[in-house]
Amino acid sequence: MLIWSALAAALLSGLTLGLLSNGAPEWATQTAELITVVAVFVLVCLVETAGSHPDKPSSR
Repeated sequence: MLIWSALAAALLSGLTLGLLSNGAPEWATQTAELITVVAVFVLVCLVETAGSHPDKPSSR
């Protein structure tokens, strides 16, 4: 559920940045950029933790 929320936040913020880049106030653009960065960070962290298998033997 969290991964879908982060994906939706990233898409909506990116869409907001694309549509309102010229006419939006500076604080709105900065907020949308911050939300996009945080959402992408959360997505990367979730993908990394989902891809790791702690019970998998390490190859040494």
